[in-house]
Amino acid sequence: MTTHQDHTAPTPPRLFRAAGVQVRRYLIVDTTGQTRFLTAHQLSSRRMLLSLHAGNKDWLIRHYPRMVDGKPTGDWDDTAVADAIKRQAIFATYHLGLEAHAQLRQKGLRA
Repeated sequence: MTTHQDHTAPTPPRLFRAAGVQVRRYLIVDTTGQTRFLTAHQLSSRRMLLSLHAGNKDWLIRHYPRMVDGKPTGDWDDTAVADAIKRQAIFATYHLGLEAHAQLRQKGLRA
């Protein structure tokens, strides 16, 4: 169970940007500008999540603490982090689709 029940997950430091979803792969652009096409399985890897956050465990522990009996354990919840990244990618895909549709429907264009 994730620790963040609200739909406004904390935004991660600008180490990567979720760019969208395409054919069951999540598009992530990292700080070097490299686009990564990651599956849900790859996003569940603690090593991959840590590399996307540039090894910043403190930020992950502060915003996504692993809870046992309602108390933080001093570790981070990898499931909550992966869910937040997936949510950001889906959100980016949805808004890119809306922008493309709005651009197509500009005044004078018929489709």
